[in-house]
Amino acid sequence: MHVVEGLGPLDDRTFLRGVARDYTLADGLAAEPGTLFAPMAAASARALAPREGWVRVRPSGTVSTGHLYAGRGPLDPASLVELSFDAREHALPAIGGLELRVADAWVFQVDHWSDLLWANLLALGPFLWERLATPAALAWAFARRWTLRPELLAGALVERNGAFVHPSATVEFSVLSAGARVGAGAVVRGAVLGPGACVEELAMVEGCVIGEGARIQRQAMAKFSVIEGGAAHAGVIQLGVLGAGAEVRQGAVLFDQSLGEPVRVRRSGQLVAAPHGMAGACIGPGSVIGQGVRVAAGRAVPAGITVLPDPAAVLTHVDVPEGTTRACVVNGRLRVLG
Repeated sequence: MHVVEGLGPLDDRTFLRGVARDYTLADGLAAEPGTLFAPMAAASARALAPREGWVRVRPSGTVSTGHLYAGRGPLDPASLVELSFDAREHALPAIGGLELRVADAWVFQVDHWSDLLWANLLALGPFLWERLATPAALAWAFARRWTLRPELLAGALVERNGAFVHPSATVEFSVLSAGARVGAGAVVRGAVLGPGACVEELAMVEGCVIGEGARIQRQAMAKFSVIEGGAAHAGVIQLGVLGAGAEVRQGAVLFDQSLGEPVRVRRSGQLVAAPHGMAGACIGPGSVIGQGVRVAAGRAVPAGITVLPDPAAVLTHVDVPEGTTRACVVNGRLRVLG
């Protein structure tokens, strides 16, 4: 059983529409533990297997694509022959000066929570494009909107699967699973909502993968993040991961920047730069981040912990002289200023 650091077993993790699947020694494929790959890459490997024997998949280190190795007999790396396949890579506009590439035949190695984050984010675009931007769908969107402007066509490119969307909500270029709900005034863009997931009134979700039964609560913001099944988010999160059943209460903030330096994460006890130098925070399965708590970028809160704000910042005594106009909270009391 392969374990994702900070989250738990790989087979329980949220990945696009469902949970991640570890393909190690399965379906005629051999891969390192923790390897995930797209249907196109899997199909390429399976097509080679009858002729070449076992096919081994290895990530290339570029996050978005990989290499196939094939050979008969024992899985001896020295005897495997490298084979190529068309990953159909595409360059994305630079973000923060860094070029990102995506591919339809991606291969990811997922050992750490930040790996799971980027696997979802880099696979999200090709997944949505394949599902929503078929020639028939684009023609239908054009007929409905009578324009070629992408920002106007996006609202017509939505897969609802019977999900409820309030008439006042905005949903664009997204896939909603059965039983999902989007409340009044909410915004959902470029996202995948799992079965029974809920985006409540006035919440904002952009570029996220939302697991089964997860809730983005009223007025919360979630951007470029993974919210696993059963989690509840009411604060602010960007480039972060909420483990299964985790909760982030209203007013809590999970930061994603590190004051001009690449964000570092702790991996196997060592501090290393996060993929692409960018990462938010990870909240372990079942943990609760209390109201007003702020979590620094790159941190991982262990599973099953309830984190509360500093009691000294909670106002409990309001005995100040009459006429006071300015005060701050110190150890639960008001301290007069000026």
